[in-house]
Amino acid sequence: MIFNNSNSLLFDRVSIDCLLSDNKFVKIYNFFIVNNYKLTENIDITSIVILDLCWVNSELVDATHRKIEYYLNLWKKIILLWCISKIFIEKYGDRLIYIDSKSYTDIEKYFEFSIGISKIWEYFHNGKIDILDTDNSFKKYESELSNFDKIAFIEISDWCQLNCSYCNIKKIKWNTVSQTKENIINQIIQEVNNKKTKIFLLSDDCWSYWSDIWTNIVELLKDIFSINSEIKVYITNIYPSYLVKYYEDIKKFIYWWRIPYILVPVQHYSPRILKLMNRSYDVEKITEVLKDIKKNSKTELHNHIIFNYNEETLDEFMQALKFLNYYDKTFFFKYSDVNNIYGNNHVSYDLDKKFILLKKLQKKYNIDISI
Repeated sequence: MIFNNSNSLLFDRVSIDCLLSDNKFVKIYNFFIVNNYKLTENIDITSIVILDLCWVNSELVDATHRKIEYYLNLWKKIILLWCISKIFIEKYGDRLIYIDSKSYTDIEKYFEFSIGISKIWEYFHNGKIDILDTDNSFKKYESELSNFDKIAFIEISDWCQLNCSYCNIKKIKWNTVSQTKENIINQIIQEVNNKKTKIFLLSDDCWSYWSDIWTNIVELLKDIFSINSEIKVYITNIYPSYLVKYYEDIKKFIYWWRIPYILVPVQHYSPRILKLMNRSYDVEKITEVLKDIKKNSKTELHNHIIFNYNEETLDEFMQALKFLNYYDKTFFFKYSDVNNIYGNNHVSYDLDKKFILLKKLQKKYNIDISI
């Protein structure tokens, strides 16, 4: 099935909290822009809906089902994008088109084009960038106002080597697929030539990058910093034990503020919960690294915490609160048993009290609560 630019398109996003997904979505969006497709927000005049999915929890899965049924009842053709799109295959089968995050260039199989996705970025080095606003529509922002003139987003790998028990996305994805170091370096050189020196490394787990090719993230960082002395690297996701393992190799870059931002998703601090999550690390060792970063650098540290997982008690929940001082921002995500792992046996202890505590702590700490 091939569509051409006589077809109008409507973009819809169920939820987004992922730079990796955002970056790919912008590529898809710009693919249609440069190939002169008609984009609309009017459901009455569109024939094709591109529905983007990201975070997995029961509320969002239910919302996606409602959207799919709504668009199907209007006889629209639906294209599902990204991580969790294939969990809907069992119900909808070939009534939908599924494109996962690894194979996002498959969009070219369904639409006529003169400019492929790999070529579109040369059309967008003109001082502007498309980004998504809160109303699920794109706006043009002048780079000097939005500070995007120096930022480049570089995807270094897709998917993840880890096997965290809470992660529904891993049931859809497989192991890491990395870009070659040469390809990454060439992309960054091109971006630096366009005056972009704030480099965001995007991956499901940046430290899984090395696992399928003969290199590692430390060697990649060294090569990136050797390109230009003004380059700063923002690490968008790093498995905590790898930060500990390689910290001695990279801390000089942190001290020199070549790495201004790191997301370290510890996810929990209870040994029992971490074991059940299949995440193996010593939180005390991680804390020592975080203390050193806070003491000796200006690097901004962010964290993810999953709460209410596997009969988490109030005392276990409160263990995470002791570590808030080590982070500039902490995101708390309520666990959602999407795959019905626990069924009716998933007991929720003191959930109301947990929310009350988080709300109170928001006055003192930079906390984001996602339900």
